[in-house]
Amino acid sequence: MYEGVASHRIIAKTDRFVVIPTLGQIFEGSLLILPTAHVETCAALDDGARAEMLGLVDNMVTRCAVWGSPIVFEHGATSAMGGGCGLHHAHLHVVPLPKRTRPELMFPEASATAKDLAEAWRALSGSNHYLLIGHSDGVRLRNLDIHPGTFQSQFFRRRIAEHFSLDRPWDWRSYKGIEPAVLKVLAESVPDAV
Repeated sequence: MYEGVASHRIIAKTDRFVVIPTLGQIFEGSLLILPTAHVETCAALDDGARAEMLGLVDNMVTRCAVWGSPIVFEHGATSAMGGGCGLHHAHLHVVPLPKRTRPELMFPEASATAKDLAEAWRALSGSNHYLLIGHSDGVRLRNLDIHPGTFQSQFFRRRIAEHFSLDRPWDWRSYKGIEPAVLKVLAESVPDAV
């Protein structure tokens, strides 16, 4: 879709990860962090990759702060379990919210908390299906292997749209054309190695 408009959508990369602007910018500056090798969930990353990703997350949270108050979330699901957004490749969202919002307001259904992403992913190691959301004040999580429930595709995008009473679609598939917000994020971001 962006061919001819941008040479690529990568705004940052490390040895094992890339960062791209999210299609369906629910808020301007929304990013996705993805491993370059196929791994189905962030909790399934090995220790070295996890450490690298945590450093990249910190960098992207700082970078996103120019657009708002960053929150991170993941709907981790393996192909064996289904669920998630239908994309069984690990991806962590970094979304700058218009105002700082406590994770418990976004996810009161969480069954556990963690002090940070590292602790959350350790707790979810071996899980085939989970949800997590948080920021520097902590992470709320729910292992859906242990506590089944109905959490549809793009759960957090929908929840954020409802919480902020947005008048634009929460479903990234609804964004059919080139998004000015994606172009703006690309224009303001010089690709770098972190």
